Amino acid sequence: MATNNFLDYNPWTLAIKIHEFSEVGSSEFMSSELIENILENNGFRVERSYKGIPTSFRAEMTVGNGGSTIAFLAEYDALMGIGHACGHNLIAAANVFAAIDASRKIRNGKIVVIGTPDEEGTGEYSGSKILLAEKGAFRDIDLVLGAHPGSEWNVFGQALAVQDVEVTFKGQSSHEAANPDQGRSALDAAILTYTAVNMLRQHVRRDANVVMHGVIREGGGASNVTPDRSVLVFGIRSSDLDYHAVLMKRFENIVKGCCIATETEYTIRRIGPLFSTVKPNRTLSNFIREIIVSRGIEVPTVEDTMKRLPGGSTDFANVTHVVPSLELHFQIAPHGTPWHSKQSLEAARSPEAKKSLSTVIEVLSEAAQKYMSDAGLRKKIRDEFERPVG
Repeated sequence: MATNNFLDYNPWTLAIKIHEFSEVGSSEFMSSELIENILENNGFRVERSYKGIPTSFRAEMTVGNGGSTIAFLAEYDALMGIGHACGHNLIAAANVFAAIDASRKIRNGKIVVIGTPDEEGTGEYSGSKILLAEKGAFRDIDLVLGAHPGSEWNVFGQALAVQDVEVTFKGQSSHEAANPDQGRSALDAAILTYTAVNMLRQHVRRDANVVMHGVIREGGGASNVTPDRSVLVFGIRSSDLDYHAVLMKRFENIVKGCCIATETEYTIRRIGPLFSTVKPNRTLSNFIREIIVSRGIEVPTVEDTMKRLPGGSTDFANVTHVVPSLELHFQIAPHGTPWHSKQSLEAARSPEAKKSLSTVIEVLSEAAQKYMSDAGLRKKIRDEFERPVG
């Protein structure tokens, strides 16, 4: 689309343009700049490189006499090697234009859009919502809204806590035929660790929904040279945050034991911050669900959704522990469509996505309007947030 007038952009043209940019996390310079310009041209005051994150921003508009503050969180990072197969192009378009629409509907209040890069955990600012929260980005926010595409509509999605780790093994190179006794294989240490973690799967709590997944990123160069360096990358997940800490300790013990067995050394580096589990807010979830259902869309109850096994992780979960928050999920693909796949990549620019995007914007902006005008609702949501989970 050839235009320099950012007022010409609509939700779908923005979604398609970001899909075309296909920028990976922490490098979404074109995507963030485009969004910033669109918001600025719609009356928002924009702060770029928000909280020191180059591709983050904060845009805000105060309406009337001010009052409560609602923040919409925009994501726009693509997956490395495949593009927008998670539909973050739609997340950006939905939240940006829901904020614009809400700013025209409310009488008093403040609407904020925060650009939150690198949800997929690719680069330097992996899990930026967590980094932003730690830097106080949500201290003046009363409610956070968001939306994420998928293969169904729902208003509550559980999330697994996850920590990504990189283990670098150091051995001793040697000729594999002439001097094999002098070699200490870093690759052996990595393979032994990988195998031991697979064995650990049998001996973990089943109710904690443990998921462990890894790859050997480096393993050596020549078959006749003992590898003196190997790199293993793992993700450790669980629906129980306390048990996740136990798993991390067990993982570290496995690495230590395998290095003792292979007479190698190791270093463990945590990649990015710990993504948390979701703190539910039933009042908020049911409030949003009613708005969606009123449009003739079938949405599972919050209770039914909470019974399902969590299938992924997100830094949005950490925000739910800081401020009342909800990320609704909207359908752009048939049930059972594998995510992070070529099918979901195409779904993120499909006619179904365009239709659902329009509905999501209506739902979120209506929710913002009702929240701003209903003091009783605001109190119920806040009171539930302040109660201990359990």
